[in-house]
Amino acid sequence: MNVVQARQNTVKLPTVKLSRESVVRAALALLDDVGLDGLTLRALAERLHVQASALYWHVRNRQELVDQMAAAMIRDGLGDLATAGAWMDQLADIARGFRQTLLSHRDGARVLAEARTADPAMSRLTELSLRNLTAAGFSPQDAMRALVSVLSYVAGFVADEQSPRPVAHTPDPVLFPLLTAAGGDYYTPETFEYGLELLLGGLRLARLTSR
Repeated sequence: MNVVQARQNTVKLPTVKLSRESVVRAALALLDDVGLDGLTLRALAERLHVQASALYWHVRNRQELVDQMAAAMIRDGLGDLATAGAWMDQLADIARGFRQTLLSHRDGARVLAEARTADPAMSRLTELSLRNLTAAGFSPQDAMRALVSVLSYVAGFVADEQSPRPVAHTPDPVLFPLLTAAGGDYYTPETFEYGLELLLGGLRLARLTSR
């Protein structure tokens, strides 16, 4: 093969102008297609039609990419969330907004769980939430515990929602009458609201008894 033929057979990737934002948005789209386990820098480079080395100008490694994806999800879902009003209403709004944020992308709960850095948007929301809770009578420590409890409940619930379901089977009604009576899939919005109501009710009682 001569030099001319070699040049003709060389596959040239089109020139693509990248930015950190475009890389992160492409990564979120890839996440929706292949899930977190399939998210690699090589796969992302192929999606963007660039060499993998081009990505290192914008993210140092996969962990930093996941951090930036989590930050983008938080900004998109919670960046403009209102923080005024009664503390229980605000916590409920945060919980619902956080759930929708995690559900907005495949494996969203896992992305947030694997992230190692906090985005300023989340820090701002946390500070405003703590201000609202302390104004309602919580100590700063208890306010933080309340917020963490709510967010942890949401993250755990969504992680189960997004996990593969075991093969369903019908229980023997003689051996398991209560299980049979309960029946059905309980990873539903109704179950989420039920658990959230229990959690907020417990926090309300804790606030009243601590005074």
